[in-house]
Amino acid sequence: MSFGTVSHTEAGAVASEDALSADATGFGGLVCTTQIPDREDGSIELGDMREQTRQTLTNLANALRRANSDLSRLLHLTIYLTDIEDRGIFNEVYAEIVPRPYPARCCVAVAALAIEGMRVEVTALAAQARVTPGNPASA
Repeated sequence: MSFGTVSHTEAGAVASEDALSADATGFGGLVCTTQIPDREDGSIELGDMREQTRQTLTNLANALRRANSDLSRLLHLTIYLTDIEDRGIFNEVYAEIVPRPYPARCCVAVAALAIEGMRVEVTALAAQARVTPGNPASA
């Protein structure tokens, strides 16, 4: 991804022509992404809140990696839950996966998400790693 142009990454194997969203979008050293509990095969994890959270945060980590970032570079996370009582479970899984220091975040209760049975969705803003000539993975 370039620091001077808008860049888009695709989710890889599940990217399709009819997708309405990029996996991640970057500009000026920042990357934005929204993730749901979809599996690699395109199906949706509709199990308990713990499993949906784990899948969503795994997807977030993978999207950030594809966009030259990672969970340690998170700046802000917005969490959408269909039941605010699930916040404790989300926080338990989050603490297992997201490294400290934690980013700023906001948790919002919503009436519903796009897919029936889906209980969590996240939108993230992260810093991209600096790319130096001859070493595209350098930070």
